[in-house]
Amino acid sequence: MALLLRTGLVLLLSIGTAFAQPPAGSFNDAQCVACHGETSPEVHGYRLSKHGVLAQISTPGRAPGCVDCHTPQAHHPADTDAMSQTCGHCHSPRYVETLRANGVRMQEVGNMKQREVLQLLTRARSQFPAAALQDMEKHYQHLQQHLRNLRLGVAHQSPDYQWWHGHPALDGDLLRIKGAYDELMRRHAADPKH
Repeated sequence: MALLLRTGLVLLLSIGTAFAQPPAGSFNDAQCVACHGETSPEVHGYRLSKHGVLAQISTPGRAPGCVDCHTPQAHHPADTDAMSQTCGHCHSPRYVETLRANGVRMQEVGNMKQREVLQLLTRARSQFPAAALQDMEKHYQHLQQHLRNLRLGVAHQSPDYQWWHGHPALDGDLLRIKGAYDELMRRHAADPKH
């Protein structure tokens, strides 16, 4: 299910969960879904993944579920060494390594977009009062969610979360933030006191 990358770029714990402290005990997939919620990005992203679809249409155990990668203790990042063995039950080592490499690249492109936005936002924060930056800050919060979706998409191998909820959404955030900054600069040029 979760294709974790050796570089540590994708740790589902760092993506964020609804819990400050993970609940204690041993869990099954149904309890994970109940706690995170049917419409949470974690559950929705997994269900749209190849493994999630297979789990819904085939016999139980045919595709990995939550505890197969995160362990029954919940909120554990998938063990990358164990992942090769887990994924290797159905996939070749070359296929697993290709997915890892693609995941690293997708993450890096998402991180580049975030760095570009942070540079622009940092510049804007030094030039304008906080009240003038509300649109940019709101778009930045959306970008954080979309970057999280991208990470979930890579980890769960969910194309919808990698693409629709990930990269195109990040591109839109980036363009909106650039547009908001350009508008601030135009207003300032027209009226430097503003």
